[in-house]
Amino acid sequence: MVAGLWYSGYGPVAGAAAEKALPAGSFYTEPAGVAHFAQTKEDPVLVYITGNGPTDTVYVKVSDEPGVK
Repeated sequence: MVAGLWYSGYGPVAGAAAEKALPAGSFYTEPAGVAHFAQTKEDPVLVYITGNGPTDTVYVKVSDEPGVK
């Protein structure tokens, strides 16, 4: 994280019990095949994201996928 407070966690359900607060200067990984989530709260956050491909996004709940009703 470059600035702010980013919340991240692993598992199929996002929630406070599974999240960890990551302050500026933090690093974390999103391993392949592991459900994970991230969110911001009231303060702005600046995140630098980098990775190696190929990559994909698979939603745990299909109804959460953008464009799916």
